[in-house]
Amino acid sequence: MELPPGYRLRAPEIEDGAAIADMLNEETVALTGVPVASVEWVTTAWTAPGARLDRDFGVITDEGGAIAGYFMLAFEPPHTTVFVIAAVALSHHNRGIGSAIVAEVERRGRELAAGHDDVTLRIGALAGEPRVAALLTAHGFREVRVFWSMTLRFDGPPPPPADVAGIDVRTLVPGQERQVYECAAAAFEDHWGDGFSSEQSWLHRHVHASDTFDPELWYLAWEGELLVGVLLAAAESGEDPELGYVAWLGVRREARGRGIGEALLRRSFVKFYELGKLGAQLVVDSESSTGADRLYERVGMTAQPRFANWDRALLPAD
Repeated sequence: MELPPGYRLRAPEIEDGAAIADMLNEETVALTGVPVASVEWVTTAWTAPGARLDRDFGVITDEGGAIAGYFMLAFEPPHTTVFVIAAVALSHHNRGIGSAIVAEVERRGRELAAGHDDVTLRIGALAGEPRVAALLTAHGFREVRVFWSMTLRFDGPPPPPADVAGIDVRTLVPGQERQVYECAAAAFEDHWGDGFSSEQSWLHRHVHASDTFDPELWYLAWEGELLVGVLLAAAESGEDPELGYVAWLGVRREARGRGIGEALLRRSFVKFYELGKLGAQLVVDSESSTGADRLYERVGMTAQPRFANWDRALLPAD
């Protein structure tokens, strides 16, 4: 990796988690007014099944050893997209580090995708960040998707969810995690993107390595013995600890249109209010093919652009 003089690249170490989260949040607070990264979010990726610190992650440090940049890559089935998240510390902007990261993640992406054809290099960034937009545009990327942060602030006790005929909503019983994954994967079939995470990766992030996993905040919609809808929540949003957070909501295609998603969502609102939260927050695809954004607007949530995905074909080596 060709870095400006005084900078070096190394693999992350477990004690880097807090410093990396702080670096990421310094930028997000400056641009959006809110933090979006937690230490858990940073370090959970490092222990994911199949992840390698020396191959899939990189930390850039300055002459004093302070963290000046960070990047991560993921290449999961169906192996059509190398997904990247990267950032440069605010005080180290305009020194060529961003261009060096783009070159390095493309080089590593080619190694990860060796033997696979027509692979896309996708970089996730903050939405509306002009410097990142200029950098990625100059390297041939185009913005392909925007994701919204949606928020509802309670003005009183949220109304209880309506009953849905034939549907029984219960919280998670330990041992049902695999059924939740299967339902979530089925619900995700219509969504834009590169398919769904593997079972091992998904359970690692949401259960095994999660500090916020709480079975009492996972709501499962059963139709007889079939799980048709799931909602995963956490008691605290990373952007605002006064808000509860809906981490995931999905309903199987054949069960949509019956109000199951809204019933699960409203149930989480009631729970958040009982926990003393002032509202709820989640992130959604602004062009959701399932109409999730319209559901959230219908229950009173308001949207603000938060993240964007930028794509370019993964180019062969010169």
